[in-house]
Amino acid sequence: MNISKNKELGQSAVEFVLITPILFLIFFGIIQLFYCGFVSLAIQKATNAIAQQASASGDAADFEPHFQIITALFPIEKLNASTLIYAISCKCDIQEQNHIIKAVVSYPMPIWMPIIGNVFGQPLNNTAGSLLGLSNDLLSFLGTIGLKLPSFNLPQNTPNVIWFTFEARCLDENFVGSKT
Repeated sequence: MNISKNKELGQSAVEFVLITPILFLIFFGIIQLFYCGFVSLAIQKATNAIAQQASASGDAADFEPHFQIITALFPIEKLNASTLIYAISCKCDIQEQNHIIKAVVSYPMPIWMPIIGNVFGQPLNNTAGSLLGLSNDLLSFLGTIGLKLPSFNLPQNTPNVIWFTFEARCLDENFVGSKT
């Protein structure tokens, strides 16, 4: 009777060892999915705000889009300090054509699960983001709200990223009231 009890305990241990990695993969996959969803909504909102504010400004080419991206991601900035590196590493393009302002934002979404990140992701290189392209207003804003600027020397264990691209269009507000 005691031998059969030991066999059942051994079988349970083996089943636990075989099932645990799958459960962790599912659990962390769900967390990654919710994170991607929240960040995607925040970046889409920021992209819409960038298009609207660029259309209201006199010159869309002089508009600083990183301010909107950082403020959209501010809630998770308090949770994850590396989010600022990803926000500054965004590629932003604002174009004006036929009185339509088009804002395109590409955000490097980190993939924390190493196997999936290695298969589908690509490394975020050190030259993607730098302080050189940021305006002094944005740098002073970051200092005012107490965010420490990153060093941009990315550690070796930085997760791979997948670039998500968001687009928004808006009618040039300076054109609406003018007669041409």
